[in-house]
Amino acid sequence: MCDFQKIYIPLQQEKNKSLIKLQKMKKIFLILMMALMTVVSYGRKHVSTVAVMASDTIYYGANMLNVSNRSEASYYRLLMTRGIGQNKQDVFQDFYLNGKLKADGGYSFIDLGNDKNTIFCGEVTTYYQNGKEKLHGNYQNGKREGYFTLQLRDGSIATVEYADGKSKYDYFTVTRSDGTMEKRPVSGIKSLLQ
Repeated sequence: MCDFQKIYIPLQQEKNKSLIKLQKMKKIFLILMMALMTVVSYGRKHVSTVAVMASDTIYYGANMLNVSNRSEASYYRLLMTRGIGQNKQDVFQDFYLNGKLKADGGYSFIDLGNDKNTIFCGEVTTYYQNGKEKLHGNYQNGKREGYFTLQLRDGSIATVEYADGKSKYDYFTVTRSDGTMEKRPVSGIKSLLQ
């Protein structure tokens, strides 16, 4: 064996060991991130049971327009206030017609005629009909701000970072339950929200 091979082969073996270690560290990091996101999603506060009712029930149809009665509705909303003084916050709870929670959070304006014009403020969480969390994030003046997490039906988590209502990047990430991550074009997030 020549001198070059005596030096090159051990260097190549060291490089391979370093790559394997790096891959293991990436997997551990991804698993820890998924665990952290799970803990954070369970630790959030939802609308308090001690909130004070601020209005009667509001019914909305599938097109998000106000309807006059429950038989025409797709979901209904209750408006409340929570806290007192400077800590007072206007909050809402939306329910599917079967009584399961559809969404909850803060707002600054509710359009009684067209829910598309409602302005959310603070944390807002939406839920699938089976009661599992769907989307969670923070709104400032009706615009998405910070990280929004979308729990996908297959157990994956999609994450988008917003600034002033617009995605900060032209992609969002999907983290699968096995820890692998994938970047997807931000235009694809709309299809996942339906």
